[in-house]
Amino acid sequence: MLKVAIMGGVLLLVALVLKVAGVHYNDALLSVGFGTLAVVAFCLGKLFPGTHRIGAPLWKFAMTLTGYSLAAALIGLLFIIMHWPGSDKLTIIGVGCLAVCAIAWLVYLLYYKKNKDNQIFEEENN
Repeated sequence: MLKVAIMGGVLLLVALVLKVAGVHYNDALLSVGFGTLAVVAFCLGKLFPGTHRIGAPLWKFAMTLTGYSLAAALIGLLFIIMHWPGSDKLTIIGVGCLAVCAIAWLVYLLYYKKNKDNQIFEEENN
């Protein structure tokens, strides 16, 4: 999945450079790049299941919600660049959900980091 994400990022960068340079008819490349990154973001919950952590159900929910929000934000950005209708609503929903996810991640990490019994980052220290 990492290779797919890198491929989507490269396609997106090439398409954006072509768009800025004024090359016409690169819309398909732009759509494939954004779509690939959106699919990778949509599968974020399955990429990092977090079964080794104490709060595994909360971790999985947070990763899934973050993936869905990131996918909505990426598709909203594609809609903005392509000047398609509905771009403002989709981008606001995606970025708003990402802000909520950022707050939830901070609470999650601070709670488990503060709790001495739960060693989240135990594997990194070994």
